[in-house]
Amino acid sequence: MRRSILAAAVLAFAVSPAAALGVLSGGPGTSGADFLTIGVGARQLGMGSAFSAVDTGLDANAVNWNPAGLAFVDKSNVTASYSSLFVDQSQGYFGYAAPMKSVGGTLAAGVNYLTVTNIENRAGDSESPDAVFSNQNYAASVSYARIFAERVAGGMSVKYVRTELDTLKGNAMALDFGALVRTPVNGLTAGASLKNLGSNIGPDSLPLNFQGGLAYKMFDSKLLLATDAHWLVTERRMYWSVGGEYWISPNLAARGGYQLGHGADQLQSSLVGLGAGLGVKFSRFSMDYAFLPYGDLGSTHRVTFGLRFE
Repeated sequence: MRRSILAAAVLAFAVSPAAALGVLSGGPGTSGADFLTIGVGARQLGMGSAFSAVDTGLDANAVNWNPAGLAFVDKSNVTASYSSLFVDQSQGYFGYAAPMKSVGGTLAAGVNYLTVTNIENRAGDSESPDAVFSNQNYAASVSYARIFAERVAGGMSVKYVRTELDTLKGNAMALDFGALVRTPVNGLTAGASLKNLGSNIGPDSLPLNFQGGLAYKMFDSKLLLATDAHWLVTERRMYWSVGGEYWISPNLAARGGYQLGHGADQLQSSLVGLGAGLGVKFSRFSMDYAFLPYGDLGSTHRVTFGLRFE
């Protein structure tokens, strides 16, 4: 009990470094490598991005929400996500995670990317572009997590970030930290993560992000409810997510959620922030789908495939 209380206190005080850094942040549009703020994984996005405290059904994709969640991965696995975003934009993630029974803990590696193609370049006022170029963004990560003191897990990721826009290129190094606690209340977990703490990329700082929340499992874990607070420190934006997942059968799950706070984003639709999706799994294979509307920008579709090894 004392250890659980101490861990909960650590989670509460984890926001302090982010608060201190927030004083130095520059507001909306001032961070570099903003692709790091785009959610990864159809399961998580289908739940409204409320996922920092989830400790069940995890795979290599957990590092994108809370690296501590890796500690609860029970089988080696690979995951691949693809997102068809807006015009000429695509995003994806490839990851691998493996429990290291000989030394304890779980080790993972992955690559997150965002590409924008067919960007037109004009030197003057003309109908036809003078040239076409692309925007390439990558983040390669290595992560480790393990369970401490029975109920408490901690994790960390080291990331190399690279962006390329025509002839402009930038590189940065970043760290992610996370903690996840199985509380004394049966089925209730608490989690928090601090992501993208690192060097500048060009003249801009990385999009520092704090996320923390609770998750609760009911009805023999068939129903999962979760809520998260998201603080984009550099951008000075706050979001609040609520979401759920229900396993209709051992092979089929339905998901839904909503992320509040998008009114300031001026996307002209009350549906912005909505997440909905389905998940199916058979033996070692799984597939998740999520639908996310973005108002005038259109709707996006996210798909994640997974394979577990025995």
